[in-house]
Amino acid sequence: NGLRVHLLPRPDFHQVVGMVTVDYGARDRLFMNHGQLVSQPAGVAHFVEHRLFAQPDYDAFSRLSELGANANAFTTQTRTSYYVSTAVGNQAALQELLTFTQEPYFDLETVQREQDIITQEIDMYEDDINSRLYRLILARLYPGDPLGQDIAGTATSVHQITPEQLRLAFSAFYQPDNMDVVFTGAFDEQEMLALVKNSPAGQRAATKSVVKLIPELEPVITTPLEVSLNVVRNKVVLGQRWEIDFNKLSRRDILRVTIIGSLAIDLIFGEFSPAYMDWYNDGLIDDNFSAEFDAERHFAYLTIAAETADPELVIAKVSKMLTDLPAQVNQLKDSFHLVKNDALSRLINKLNQLEEIAIRFEAQTFDEATLQDEIAILQALTVNDMMTVLTETTVSSVASVIARSDMSKLC
Repeated sequence: NGLRVHLLPRPDFHQVVGMVTVDYGARDRLFMNHGQLVSQPAGVAHFVEHRLFAQPDYDAFSRLSELGANANAFTTQTRTSYYVSTAVGNQAALQELLTFTQEPYFDLETVQREQDIITQEIDMYEDDINSRLYRLILARLYPGDPLGQDIAGTATSVHQITPEQLRLAFSAFYQPDNMDVVFTGAFDEQEMLALVKNSPAGQRAATKSVVKLIPELEPVITTPLEVSLNVVRNKVVLGQRWEIDFNKLSRRDILRVTIIGSLAIDLIFGEFSPAYMDWYNDGLIDDNFSAEFDAERHFAYLTIAAETADPELVIAKVSKMLTDLPAQVNQLKDSFHLVKNDALSRLINKLNQLEEIAIRFEAQTFDEATLQDEIAILQALTVNDMMTVLTETTVSSVASVIARSDMSKLC
């Protein structure tokens, strides 16, 4: 029926982790469904994730707990994943994972109740300064794009979501050919494959999924945005969009670019880099400084955050370095192997955690690359590979957001 099943045996473990991932996330609000253009409110994908555990006569989360399994779920901009962790041989818990994710139940009363619950969640993130700044920098990098909004939506958009819209989203995206099932841990492969084939996930009829529409990108807003927030020390966040040709590169090549981007950021801004040490010793930044590279389906960007007494100086120094990444990397190429081995050690350590093995498996984004594939790509990278990719990749101008202390709120 089009369902993709990935078995990643780890026979030395006494545990099994199962995950169902749908290639559908918060950014997928605009799509073609049977020739009709559909635009949905912000937060529908996250709302579906919340409500899918609720079945007509039971709660799947509670049932999984009763079966001795730990369950969780999350929504990103491009994927929704549900996973369970349980002891070897607990087929009932794995069967439940393959059942509740295939059978939606969206009645008006529970949907209205969920609107209030999600609104409280949104309010909680509004109280988180780092979360607010992260959304603000994405809104500067991707103006007018759903990426600039909270994955959960807004209080207004959440209350616009109806059972009919949830059913439409489920029927459009929660189709076998738009799903991946992953199992890792100790299990018999043939028994596990039979379990999937005989489950609701394996028995659903094949239905063509919808056509996702990619928002047309607008130019980055480079004018620094200043906001007044309840912070003790000024915070600054910078961002830079990477203009990767997702239609030209293979998905494995995109993963390789992503790994190179992360490695370049570690090399230039990591805690052992000359820039970090100089800024830290001068008191310009403290140990809250961070630099991250993120990539999902059809977008990639880096963000840098710092607490500082002089945000303008941080912006000037970081922007200057980001403007010419190849030159910066070339100056630090003698440290390449140290930074690479540090990144390798972190990835290898994740092999000890079955949940990490499952969650990092992004089949549709990176062409079924496993954690071991990531390690192999990183092992093979040379400093010349990094220089080639950085030289050939177009990057945007730098966007920045400054949060200044609002002393009136501290009184």
